[in-house]
Amino acid sequence: MVNIIYQITAWACFLVILPLFVIYSLGGSTKEWRQRLGFYPRTPLPPSKTKRLWLHAASVGEVQVARALIQELERQIPEAEIWVSTLTRHGHQLCSTTMPATVTSIFAPLDLAGVCSLAMRRVAPDLYICLETELWPEIIRQAERRGAGPLLINARLSEKSFRRYRKWPASLLIGRTVGRFRAIAAIGEDDVERFRNLGAAPERIRLSGNAKYDLKPTELKPAKELDENRRQTEQLRRRLGLHPDQPVLVAGSTHTGEEELMLAAWQRLKRNLPGLVLIIAPRHLRRLPELEHAFQQRALTYWRYSDRLKNTENNESSDDYPSRQHTGHQNKRSMVILVDRMGELAALYETADYVFCGGSLVRKGGHNLLEAASLGKPVLFGPYMDDFREDADLLISGGGGFLVRDDEGICQRIMAFHTRPAEYHRAADKARDIAVTLRGAARQQAKLIKNELYS
Repeated sequence: MVNIIYQITAWACFLVILPLFVIYSLGGSTKEWRQRLGFYPRTPLPPSKTKRLWLHAASVGEVQVARALIQELERQIPEAEIWVSTLTRHGHQLCSTTMPATVTSIFAPLDLAGVCSLAMRRVAPDLYICLETELWPEIIRQAERRGAGPLLINARLSEKSFRRYRKWPASLLIGRTVGRFRAIAAIGEDDVERFRNLGAAPERIRLSGNAKYDLKPTELKPAKELDENRRQTEQLRRRLGLHPDQPVLVAGSTHTGEEELMLAAWQRLKRNLPGLVLIIAPRHLRRLPELEHAFQQRALTYWRYSDRLKNTENNESSDDYPSRQHTGHQNKRSMVILVDRMGELAALYETADYVFCGGSLVRKGGHNLLEAASLGKPVLFGPYMDDFREDADLLISGGGGFLVRDDEGICQRIMAFHTRPAEYHRAADKARDIAVTLRGAARQQAKLIKNELYS
């Protein structure tokens, strides 16, 4: 009865927004809207494959997790063909361009009765695997009916989402949905407890850690690959017009209110750090017009990340710094770069001297800290780290992460690093060491998938 009510509601909402869906579909390809409605190509398994895995990743963050997991899946289950579905176009683009050629990238179907059953018949997976917090009731129900799992891997559930799911009537639907998972591999102890309280069977939940930390084990690479990694980082700095000794502060995954604090900190810091570059990567690209308007109101000289890359591709001088307002010719001058492309944050963290992780100076629950820590970057973050509390506490206690409460705190911490370089390098080593200790989740999760595949 709960599922029937959900589907009546879901179909009613879909019919109401159908004109908007049609308009949205006009901006994509025919393939996209067909797949959203479950019309996937009937593709037989290649001769070398005997199993098919369907991984569902919502957007860019989950695609990164899928990449780490697929590395292990291809090693442990080479006979499995892998399909990856995404909800967003950004996620689909990243999936299409970064996944191995053997991976099939598709758009996720709408969570509607009829659509999901058609999708399951067309794709015909042996296992349907959700990543992180993808709790779509109908597709999960159809996977269970088909005997294709489902599994929830790299599972995380914030306190905010947990409280929302516990409220009636959502608790009835979500509790039943969570109970359908054959196995749940949770990131942290808090996640284990929350999924248990939502209705998952305790014997089906296990603690596995976060597979995303396995994506780029830089310090474990052979010397040749390390050299290539350094070369790519140096090349990106050159393409951005940065000098080798020019300090860079990257503010990653920022939200409304945090950019103003970062700009205030940058204005103060550049008095003592000549040439300091502030790179702002907002969490949501839809905020770019809002940020550009705010920058223009402040008469701030800045330029877009993609513009600079395009200009250097056109062989413009690395000393010519274009802005959205005027062009200057001063070497090593302080500047602001606004990131306008998805999937660039890891590469930008590589170029950084100082890293701030957003969503933490405002009440957004924070974002992934260990992505930067794994690259040997001491991480600054605000007090609102509810979604990543265990990671934040681990970094603070281990000396690789630093709590800042405002722009003054950011300035004080960065100046402490600048004036005491030995302290900075110790913090960098500790951050990397902490991240290394948390690796291995992808291997565990791939092993779990293999066991479920052949159970």
